Amino acid sequence: MARNRGRHPRDAPVCGSVLDYRPTEQLLQSHADLWLTPLTGVDPKTHAGGWPDVLDQADCVLRTRLGEDAADGGDETLHSIALMLEMASRNAAEGNLYQATVPLAHCETLALRL
Repeated sequence: MARNRGRHPRDAPVCGSVLDYRPTEQLLQSHADLWLTPLTGVDPKTHAGGWPDVLDQADCVLRTRLGEDAADGGDETLHSIALMLEMASRNAAEGNLYQATVPLAHCETLALRL
């Protein structure tokens, strides 16, 4: 009989994994409601271009905000959120909205620190 030797079975979630089975649209709207719109002011209801446009605009707003804060050293948490938001924006622009939800989940965790 083969032993597992400390590895997880293939069908077992890795420790720390979060599995969210909601449709992509619901995931994106949840991020917008919980932290994206409050942090950036970008409301998905006002962007006819859809989620790629929303994430691009939020990325621009946050980068502008960080540029204004650069004189005082800025905020490390905001810089981390900006990096992840840029990744989400690129994924969405490439047409992979579901993949965009992964860095947005990291952003949500970071936004709790603000």
